Amino acid sequence: MTDADVDGSHIRTLLLTFFYRQMPELIKRGFVYIAQPPLYQITRKKRVEYVDDDAALNRILIQLGTDEVRLRNVGDGKELTPKQLGEILELLAALDKYARALQRHGGDFGEFVERRDPTSHALPRHLVKVRAGNDETVHYFHTETDLRQFGEANPDLRLFGQEEPEPVAEKRNGPNGVTRRARHTELHESKAIEDLLHKLAQRGLNVAHYAAQDHPLFELVEGEGDNERVTPLFAIPEILTAVKEVGKRGLEIKRFKGLGEMNPDQLFETTMNPAKRKLLRVDLADAVEAETMFTTLMGDEVEPRRQFIEDNALNVRNLDV
Repeated sequence: MTDADVDGSHIRTLLLTFFYRQMPELIKRGFVYIAQPPLYQITRKKRVEYVDDDAALNRILIQLGTDEVRLRNVGDGKELTPKQLGEILELLAALDKYARALQRHGGDFGEFVERRDPTSHALPRHLVKVRAGNDETVHYFHTETDLRQFGEANPDLRLFGQEEPEPVAEKRNGPNGVTRRARHTELHESKAIEDLLHKLAQRGLNVAHYAAQDHPLFELVEGEGDNERVTPLFAIPEILTAVKEVGKRGLEIKRFKGLGEMNPDQLFETTMNPAKRKLLRVDLADAVEAETMFTTLMGDEVEPRRQFIEDNALNVRNLDV
């Protein structure tokens, strides 16, 4: 049993490594279980609810917010039905995960969307972040050919050079004597993002207006008649943010940083009560794959671990920083 946050995941990995290396029979026989403590406590009108993770919290906030608001398209004055609003919020929540992943690589999601091919609507497949001194620039490329041409035009970055085969390259004598470093990231999620944007367009959201505009695109409407309150929204992502903010009203949200922040009765009720607790049984389905993973992530060799992190960084879904 460990904390529900990322630190707890690290500790859990260490414990599983110990059991796998020193007591493998416990795992092979299915005697190792992982407790599932909650990450949040939500209090609303004296009613207390425990939430497992960020994804579950977002679903609750979206549902509560959707029950209180209506969305109006400024362009034609039409209001979306609750079902239409729910579908849009679901798509925006999925898109938000990709946007945050791209941001961690130094990209801006609005700019990324603007780089869509005007004919095919295909998104860039490659991102190169270049740092020259204290200045950073981000370049997007649709094809391997475009990327290679950029590398040939900027040989000091050595994106494909034999001397530096890794994604990170550095040259001490760049233009004007400034050190330049480059990191190349292949954007594996581009196709999934294209599909989400297409579905939003089918529901009347022009993705050309994904970034903030000078005039409102939508209005978030609360209440009726004289009590009606309207919030102008200038960009598509603001829809999700505004609805979640409405959903938070009247809620007291507490994030457990560790099991030690829980009272004994809370820990028993949420995590240890045999009648209600949730447990994950550790199963050794593929011994070869498990051996490879433990050796890569927890072994003495640093290089395989670094390569794994770089290859899978874009796939991160829950990241504490």
